[in-house]
Amino acid sequence: MDIHNPISRNCIHPRQGRISTGLRLVAGLALAVGLSACQMSSQGGQTSRTELAEALSEYRIVPTGRAFVSVPNALLVMERDLGVALEQRITLPNATTLAGENTIQLRAQTSRSSSATRLQLTEILAQFGGVPSPFRALDESSLSSSTDQYGDVTYTVTRPGGDVTCVLAFRRSQIGARALPRGSSALDLMMRNCVTGSVQDALAPLGPQAFSLGVAR
Repeated sequence: MDIHNPISRNCIHPRQGRISTGLRLVAGLALAVGLSACQMSSQGGQTSRTELAEALSEYRIVPTGRAFVSVPNALLVMERDLGVALEQRITLPNATTLAGENTIQLRAQTSRSSSATRLQLTEILAQFGGVPSPFRALDESSLSSSTDQYGDVTYTVTRPGGDVTCVLAFRRSQIGARALPRGSSALDLMMRNCVTGSVQDALAPLGPQAFSLGVAR
């Protein structure tokens, strides 16, 4: 499965101008997120059902309270409307010296944007731009899983050096776990998170607390 087929992604570049220090930080994060999306590669040669909409639709910064999941330490939440689905990108803190952004990518799926039966890793990788660094490819033989009251989390682990642990994790949450936009059938999530700590520390943002205190949209 070690096939790399770059997918064109829509990058966002913050407007230049006189902005406050706080806004400069937000703009810098938005640029970094946009660039990291462009550096991903797809897996398995599969194309996304919404590839054209992904190429034409821009992200916009939204309040962190609008995130589809609860992430108290989120640095930035961006959202875009793909017509048949709403997609978000949450930037997490990265206290390591490892390059790249820690992110949770989310899509409120409909029957027109994704398979309605179960989470398909090749499909979600195509939709979210492929395998992020420092992961080179997704080796299904190395996948692990854990279960909580909201379903299964499937993940793979890499340790790039020292006490840094990186996870690439996936889960599908049914609509009952968290209030989603009208018409959504499920919430698909993919997270790249590198931390100084354990696998459990790295997986924590996709834990049960992510689905608490849902707010109707």
